[in-house]
Amino acid sequence: MTAPEGSDGAADALAACFGVAGLAAWLPLEWRAQLREGETVLVLAASGAVGKIAVQAAKLLGAGRVVAAARDREGLERARELGADATVDLSDGAGADELAESIRSAAGGDGVDVTLDPLCEPMVAAAKASASGARIVSIGQSAGPEATLASATVRGSTLSILGYPNFDVPAEVVP
Repeated sequence: MTAPEGSDGAADALAACFGVAGLAAWLPLEWRAQLREGETVLVLAASGAVGKIAVQAAKLLGAGRVVAAARDREGLERARELGADATVDLSDGAGADELAESIRSAAGGDGVDVTLDPLCEPMVAAAKASASGARIVSIGQSAGPEATLASATVRGSTLSILGYPNFDVPAEVVP
């Protein structure tokens, strides 16, 4: 494995240590969402291993703004240290509409372009906070196996929902 371009000289051995968590953070942003320079990224579960790496990966890939969301306040502080521009606390039990407003506000008011979602349940709020043409990459379901999205939400923001399979990535995609 080779350190991603733009990693400021990180040793290849260090890059290899990230293993599955590193791939689950990097590839959904680069390969599936095709993150573009200046876009706003929402990282759900930002206090976990994948989330912490994803915050940094989004910055390395050129995100203009990274919003970290998690239930763990200490984890949110760490996400800020790792490069998140804003945080959203998922522990307060807010409904989807209220959470969507918090996410949109943290994103600077224009909505989120790319969401990395290992949780599933908060996907409804993320979809409501999406900018036009946004992409949500589902990489897990640790908060529940289903998310019910209103058809109008998907159509209204021309939302793309993409899956990421950790163990079914084409060989030509892996760095």
